[in-house]
Amino acid sequence: MTQPIFKAENVYKSFKDPKSGVSLCALGGLSLEIRQGEFVSVIGPSGSGKTTLLYLMAGFLRPDSGTLLYKGEEVLGPSPERTVIFQEYGLFPWKTAAGNVEFPLKARGLSAEARRIEALKYISMVHLDGFADKYPHQLSGGMKQRVGIARALACGPQAVLMDEPFAALDNITREMLQEEILRLWSGLGKTFVLITHHLDEAIFMSQRIIVMSARPGIVKESVEVRLPEPRTAEVKAHPAFMALKVRLMKSLREEVEKSLAASKGPSFVREMGVIKVVEKEEP
Repeated sequence: MTQPIFKAENVYKSFKDPKSGVSLCALGGLSLEIRQGEFVSVIGPSGSGKTTLLYLMAGFLRPDSGTLLYKGEEVLGPSPERTVIFQEYGLFPWKTAAGNVEFPLKARGLSAEARRIEALKYISMVHLDGFADKYPHQLSGGMKQRVGIARALACGPQAVLMDEPFAALDNITREMLQEEILRLWSGLGKTFVLITHHLDEAIFMSQRIIVMSARPGIVKESVEVRLPEPRTAEVKAHPAFMALKVRLMKSLREEVEKSLAASKGPSFVREMGVIKVVEKEEP
């Protein structure tokens, strides 16, 4: 069996409310493994700690306790090996598409000529030939996200972490980019981790889906996705796809109902590594 590229063991992460000073527990003892070369989606109700988990994997945050390992080493900060694609495009408006893709290549010490050659390679990889010298304001939303993908891949990462990268796109563009990402993943052999609220997207793109519990988030279940290959839009009408969607919808609904019940009842805070229940006062 392939060794895990990411391994989390009993990870806790809390955030302090600046107004009340109360610590809200986002992750409450989460453990998981992600294997090298997998495409994994993480789903769960709002507030279940999905993005917090991704930021811990990226090295933007550190756990309060527990361990998060990348290739067997503790994640202590960001690394070019772990790149992030955000929902916001995050492009430099004063740089062309090629200039944006060249930015991480410059940090790698490549010459101007080598940067241009590499940038054009990645721009072609995301099917933006002919748009290398266009500025962000001249590109559609889908094109901007393609530039963001090309820039992320130009870092030479081993793991690509995606935080709802298609959320702002229309349905057709979203589906086209889903297929584009799958094509890149299958050709590159990298590890892809996708945070999404979109159930069809998670099923369509993933080899495995991690379902998060209601806050404080832990892994509720890990579900293997077995669908005909290659994945095309037609697979969404496959009986196996529909059956898995029904199963996951039920699992998610259970967690959403827990979140709604918790918002009316006790809340959870974390003190000294222990989750405590705090009863809310009646108005």
